[in-house]
Amino acid sequence: MNTKEYLKQLSIVIFGILIAFWVNNIGVKYKDRETQKQVLLTILNELKDNNTNIKTTIQSLDTLSTTYSNIKNNDTESGVATINYLGLQLKSIGYETAKYTGILKDVNYKLTSKIVENYESQSYLEDSEKLVIDELFVLIKNKTNKGDEIDYLLLQILNFKNHLESIDNEQKQLIEDLNVFLGMESE
Repeated sequence: MNTKEYLKQLSIVIFGILIAFWVNNIGVKYKDRETQKQVLLTILNELKDNNTNIKTTIQSLDTLSTTYSNIKNNDTESGVATINYLGLQLKSIGYETAKYTGILKDVNYKLTSKIVENYESQSYLEDSEKLVIDELFVLIKNKTNKGDEIDYLLLQILNFKNHLESIDNEQKQLIEDLNVFLGMESE
């Protein structure tokens, strides 16, 4: 085989390898986009669930606030008050997956920062809730109905509720932004 023929064969092989890499790269990008879409859909569904949970928690806080206002004003029937509070149960699996896989690196920066801020705010909410629950248990344990201690609890509940409402509004906007990004109709 002469040199010219050898170079021709080598060029064909190299060209074939380059085409194979190119096709493989297209497949990898497609797979990454599909994975990204699935993770964003998971985050979207989490946000919707969390939004529902926040609304339920706000209602529960209203009831809790009313109960403690009645205790403070001695308006409880027979001196017994029933306290029901299920607590805030926010999901973050989709976000944690996105964070550890780095799948959000190719998403619009503004949208990514909104997602990160939302989940960091959720972490803050969980800490705020812990403070309210701790204060609630102290009052229950001490069997107190002192006005200033109850006022402090009511203030904590109000602050927590305000944070929840703020996050609720941010999540609604983020849900819309994700729907637009994913090309879905807003529900």
